[in-house]
Amino acid sequence: MNHWLKIALLTSLPVLSHAHTMSPFLLPEVFDTKAAQSISFQSAITIEKFFVAGNNFKTSYVITEPNGQQKPINAAASLKHFNVAEFDLLQDGTYRIRTQDAVGNSGKYALMDGRWLRVRPVRTGMQAPVAKPAETATMKKAPVSTQPPRAIAADQVPANAKTLEVTNHFIAESYVTKGKPTAIPAVSKKGFEFKLLTHPNELYVGESLKAQVLMDGKAVPNLEIDVFKGAGSYEPNAKRELPHVKTNAKGEVEIKFEQAGVYLITTAYPEADSDTSKKPASDNFTYGLTVEVTE
Repeated sequence: MNHWLKIALLTSLPVLSHAHTMSPFLLPEVFDTKAAQSISFQSAITIEKFFVAGNNFKTSYVITEPNGQQKPINAAASLKHFNVAEFDLLQDGTYRIRTQDAVGNSGKYALMDGRWLRVRPVRTGMQAPVAKPAETATMKKAPVSTQPPRAIAADQVPANAKTLEVTNHFIAESYVTKGKPTAIPAVSKKGFEFKLLTHPNELYVGESLKAQVLMDGKAVPNLEIDVFKGAGSYEPNAKRELPHVKTNAKGEVEIKFEQAGVYLITTAYPEADSDTSKKPASDNFTYGLTVEVTE
């Protein structure tokens, strides 16, 4: 099958229920090759759909070659919904493709009466409808919510309120091998990372991908990770969403694959906390790893 046709089929997938509703992804045209001299790939944000390019995000890329050298590249084309880029395969071995310095819209929180509330922009140009006298007599009072607010309009935040800016980081990566697989790059122990304990280009049906999730080199325990399998519209009954898994006390996770296909492994750190009395993290990370499982 033509590789770009394969991508087109993957991008026609139906809506999924997704615990982490938004995820960045990188999708190479192939994951292993014998003689290709270059590889193309796309990157985008998928929103509740697997490998459907919902939105683009601004990013450059770092290609780590089999000899360990790192080469920065930019997108060959940046479109509304996705980027397309390519790089040369000058050596045999395994290459890592990874986004670099990709951030989403920043967020802001304000500390109000002991609770951290998300600051939302002021809505302009909206007016409440005016009820006619005849309608007023028959209108019922709207139920009053007993839940404390979780957000506040920007123009309602006092000038002396304590505020916090939150940066949203997008990290997406994938691996391509030319010829025989070689060792993958070591973790940097900086920021959010997946330390792969299984080679990502040697995944077969019935086997598992093992990894350790790290934040600044320290294990991240009890983190929920979602796994999605690609399936086209010609497979209406295919199981696309696998049961989520969690890291253990050492930050380790094992994902077993029962079918061949392309998979997206995604998570967010730190996970959302409903306790507004806790100070939000100043940096949030949303991660996506794309792998292929073969027979």
